[in-house]
Amino acid sequence: MSGIPNSYNNKPLIHAWTYLNATGKPLGIVGRYQIANGKKDVVPFFKRSSKNWAAGIDSSNRPLFGLDKLAQSPKDKAVFVVEGEKPAAALQGLGVCAVTSLGGSQAASKADWKPLSGYKLVYLLPDNDEPGEHYMQDVYHALRALESPPVVKVLRLSELPPAGDVVDWLQGWLSDWDGYQSIDASRHEALKEELKAELQKAEAVPVSWNTTAKASTSSGFIWGPPGEIEPKTPKVETLRLELLPEPFRPWLADVSHRMQTPGDFAAISAIVITSSIIGAGCGIRPKALDSWEVIPNLWGACIGRPSVVLKSPSMKEPMQLLDRLQHVYGEIYDREKKEGDFDEMLNASILKDLKTQLDKHAKGSGKDRVCNPREIDKLKHEFMELSNDAKQEPARRMFKTNESSIQSMTLLQNQNPRGLLVFRDELTGLLSRWDREDSADERAYFLEGWNGNGSYTDCKIGRGVTEAKQLCISLLGGIQPDKLKKYLHQAQTGNNDGMMQRLQLAVWPDEPKDWQLIDIKPDREAKHAAFLILQKLAEMNFVDAGATQTSHDDRPYFRFDEIGQMVFNEWLTRLQTVKIKQEENPLMVEHFGKFRSLMPSLALIFHCIDIADNKASGAVSERAALLAVEWCKYLESHARRIYAMAESREQEAAARLAGRIKGGCLPNPFTTKNVYDKGWHGLCQPKAVEAACDVLIDEGWLLRELRAKPATGRPPAPEYHINPAVL
Repeated sequence: MSGIPNSYNNKPLIHAWTYLNATGKPLGIVGRYQIANGKKDVVPFFKRSSKNWAAGIDSSNRPLFGLDKLAQSPKDKAVFVVEGEKPAAALQGLGVCAVTSLGGSQAASKADWKPLSGYKLVYLLPDNDEPGEHYMQDVYHALRALESPPVVKVLRLSELPPAGDVVDWLQGWLSDWDGYQSIDASRHEALKEELKAELQKAEAVPVSWNTTAKASTSSGFIWGPPGEIEPKTPKVETLRLELLPEPFRPWLADVSHRMQTPGDFAAISAIVITSSIIGAGCGIRPKALDSWEVIPNLWGACIGRPSVVLKSPSMKEPMQLLDRLQHVYGEIYDREKKEGDFDEMLNASILKDLKTQLDKHAKGSGKDRVCNPREIDKLKHEFMELSNDAKQEPARRMFKTNESSIQSMTLLQNQNPRGLLVFRDELTGLLSRWDREDSADERAYFLEGWNGNGSYTDCKIGRGVTEAKQLCISLLGGIQPDKLKKYLHQAQTGNNDGMMQRLQLAVWPDEPKDWQLIDIKPDREAKHAAFLILQKLAEMNFVDAGATQTSHDDRPYFRFDEIGQMVFNEWLTRLQTVKIKQEENPLMVEHFGKFRSLMPSLALIFHCIDIADNKASGAVSERAALLAVEWCKYLESHARRIYAMAESREQEAAARLAGRIKGGCLPNPFTTKNVYDKGWHGLCQPKAVEAACDVLIDEGWLLRELRAKPATGRPPAPEYHINPAVL
């Protein structure tokens, strides 16, 4: 419905209200999710995600509901303010100019009430309870602070039940109306006459509303019980030892134990490295008959606080094996290069002799200088044979690079058709570079390289043509959570090209709780056994290992065996028909879309490791398929934690501010400047502090007081009063 989810927190969507600007353009949607006779969730969707709306809204200056109606209403006509979209929409349906703010009784001060400046008269219609009274009191203070404030009157509707509102009042005249649907037009005039009669009872603003609290106390405010404030960080699955490929288990367990770090970092580094060695050397066709092919190169990211979880040392342990492999092939290249240099010298000498003979015969003989065509043809034949027999200059096989420029990568990809791993100890630098406009082509280049089966031709004057017929890029690096938030926020607010979703092996594990001092020798035998697996994969002829390749195929490919195929079919069907359809987070929906290639990639990688370990051959086994399914479950839990980071920025800031409040670090009342002047981590920017205060207002920790604007000068900053229950 309206581009928002049909369910939220396992509650169905029962109605939605669209917020429009003054010209009628949609600003966002508020959805009401509720089980019959149960608790409701009223969720704002004010952020774009592709063509749909994503949950969330900026913390301050929120638009009013009914701006389009307000723009069409003359300023000498009365405006009605109610609490909630449901009563506002009901009055609007009668042709009455009614507005409200987003977020309920505690959130009036978050709204932008400036559009009401200049209107002559505003009626406040409070709900029949204390929160309703408090809401209208906040609205009154906001209206009083406007540059051209309206006259404000309070209308308490007759015979409202406890906690009743405009909808209840209307249902007293319309017993068969559900409160959501449009009211029959034939009843409009009669209902408006009843409302006019009620207006005769409208009263001036109570004197108590004009009484402000003393600076040192919170007297005069209506406080409820404060809510619980804590960052919403989903739990993640622990990396179980049985998830690791058998040949790597002793080695990776040793690394994690000696460093006392989460085993996730070394494990995903090892898997990404293995994927890069296989690269475009072979693929997997996940369906039994279809030609859809997946190349098993993967992108991974290790997420953790700097110097706490040792993510860089954990990544570098597996990288040492790739460095060693690259060194081995470097020595092979050096030998081949020396042999090539000799052959080149020999060819140069022969060519020099041929040229001397050609010069001699080209001059001809005798008085007429006649050339002997037989001698010329003979020399030409010798030249062609020499050219055909000449050995091609050896190319050094590379496995990794820190380079990312298009030109260098294209040259390296041309020389290494299986592809390469790009390693960055900190991915932040690479991501920041790709954010620049002048690096947009490089970003697109890497996105194409993620597929593993593209091609690229670089043609520049002075450099000539460089062509990579096989563009296959793996990526591995680390990043700090706080620095990753920026990119997640970009993806959540619509600037999403799928970059984050391509980091399929991104992990953010819990920090170790029981650290011990471990000082033992590394398990060199286990490490060497893992190296031998990687070396065999680098040299593997995949056709000999059971892959299929015909003259029509670009590369060898595997398929699942019969039972493995059943595992994949069941997994893919559930992904498409259950997980993606029921997922509410649009970023997770796109992430699941990339899982279609992740599962078969992992299955092929695990199968190739088993082949190198002499434990398998031929089609991809059920064992490899099941292990890949378990990895997808494990990685899904980490993806949910990562994407939740984008949604809980305000919640994290609120948790930090709540801790400072409970610690007695702030006066009562305080201003945002009192907070950000302290320079506390996560609370040193005005917008972050305002967002945190907004969350604490929603949870009943704070109340915001808007003081009247003086005759001259700037309006005073709002003050935040602290609920005595949290002190």
